[in-house]
Amino acid sequence: MARVDSMLWFMMGFAQLLLGGRIGGDPTLELLGIILQGTGGSSVILGLYFLMFLARHEKEFTEGYSKMEKTAFLRDAEGRVVDLEDTTPKAVKAIWYIVPTGLTILGALAWLTSG
Repeated sequence: MARVDSMLWFMMGFAQLLLGGRIGGDPTLELLGIILQGTGGSSVILGLYFLMFLARHEKEFTEGYSKMEKTAFLRDAEGRVVDLEDTTPKAVKAIWYIVPTGLTILGALAWLTSG
């Protein structure tokens, strides 16, 4: 689930790049467009950084991160907690990855074709 966060940075960055490219006319609005394009580009770079950082250190995050509201305790015969099991259905997990990835790809394509 942690990789979805980097997709949010990508979506936010491409949205800023698209908005910054469309703003024009008044010199003040052109300055705002330049600022939006600068912050959008840096958001895309931040998304890349988080994606690479999480890919490199994924083992550390999976061992130390658990959403307690989405887990169930597995107990042995004596009632001791043996393990935590994620009870989220695979379809829900897939949707949490497919939607941000699809929106990121659409945003990137829109930005590349608007150039």
